[in-house]
Amino acid sequence: MQRLFVMFPDRGPGVGLLWLRLCVAAALCMPGTHAGGWLALCLLAAAMLTLGVLTPLAALMAAVGIFAQQAPWPQVVLPLALLMLGPGAYSLDARLFGRRLLGRRHPPFG
Repeated sequence: MQRLFVMFPDRGPGVGLLWLRLCVAAALCMPGTHAGGWLALCLLAAAMLTLGVLTPLAALMAAVGIFAQQAPWPQVVLPLALLMLGPGAYSLDARLFGRRLLGRRHPPFG
């Protein structure tokens, strides 16, 4: 995951990416928008986007689910923008795959 994104932005850009993830997840959970058997895919993608877990995969699933529902093109473009921008610092992806500071290790017998 680290190789997909240069960094996990925090502060203003990180809040913006969090807001984008939450808006896409809310759009997936709107009542009456699940045509056919896409309900499980949309709910799984919404849960993953809300938590920020495997965000590129979740954004791709969201784009496929929204495209299959024949939604207007701006709704399809938002998950794709999230796919290209990344999850941001306020996500589980940043905790799991973000950069870490390496501390000084103490010798075991010293």
